[in-house]
Amino acid sequence: MENLWALHTNRYDYVANEAVQALTDTQQAFRQAFQKPDFRTEHPVVRVHPETGERTLLAGDFVRGFVGLDSQESSALFELLQRRITSPENTIRWNWESGDVAIWDNRATQHRAIDDYDDQHRLLHRVTLMGDVPVDVHGQRSQVISGAPLALAG
Repeated sequence: MENLWALHTNRYDYVANEAVQALTDTQQAFRQAFQKPDFRTEHPVVRVHPETGERTLLAGDFVRGFVGLDSQESSALFELLQRRITSPENTIRWNWESGDVAIWDNRATQHRAIDDYDDQHRLLHRVTLMGDVPVDVHGQRSQVISGAPLALAG
């Protein structure tokens, strides 16, 4: 596992076609900006966290396949990894209260917003920092295949 690399891309339609039609113009603009340009990168599946040195699994819905595996093998491995990563003992569900602020480290986190806030106002601000590039247990850095994500360029 420590020598396995995954091909990641932002070319993934998170919203079903019916839901796309219901998006506001602003939401459509954000969606289109996210989809362009097409970034493709290879990341280590086992990443060494730059602050703690802990090994973490780097997967998630941006994974398109695994280097050296065919699509069927990649799909089976992806499902296995995702089941492990998202199993209840490896997750947290925050019970929001007024004034709560949540900050997480995406270098070792997968997250998902649950649409369970009914008619309550919800305000989200996302901040993405340029920073370190994922590194495997041997010190090899993630590689850009196409596009040029800022954190990986140069």
